[in-house]
Amino acid sequence: MNDDLLRRLRTEQARALLDDADPYEAVMLACDLLVAGVGSEAVTALAAEPARTLATHEANRRLAAVVAELGLPEPDLPTAVALIAADACERILDGSLPAEAGTHGLYVVGYQGSPLDDLLPAVTALAAYLEDDLGGRADDELRTRLAALARIILDRVRAQNLA
Repeated sequence: MNDDLLRRLRTEQARALLDDADPYEAVMLACDLLVAGVGSEAVTALAAEPARTLATHEANRRLAAVVAELGLPEPDLPTAVALIAADACERILDGSLPAEAGTHGLYVVGYQGSPLDDLLPAVTALAAYLEDDLGGRADDELRTRLAALARIILDRVRAQNLA
């Protein structure tokens, strides 16, 4: 399995640990694993699920089976936070995650024991600006400030080799 697939798998594993896996992402990941030659029974079963209608609890269960079958250890809390935060930041910066969702997605830095918890006030300030001043619709200023915060988070995650 290549590094990108392993990172994606660990990120979904972290999401399931802290909240819930993204059913669509979990199914797409399983399909990509199959293409890469990782054709275990659990991977095949998850890839066969309907990506758009798979229930969250079922995605969590199937993803857990994939992780168990592949023998991946559960990430510790700091690693799980770093994986989810880094993924959100990369998606914010490449434009695949809307600023509104990205802003709220970065609240993950505030988990107790997070190595990024000192950045929670910056996330909270952006979310307050988004909700209170902009009525929930991002503007260019928010996008610029969010991109700057995403770069800071990514730099910290990479410098500390957290994810």
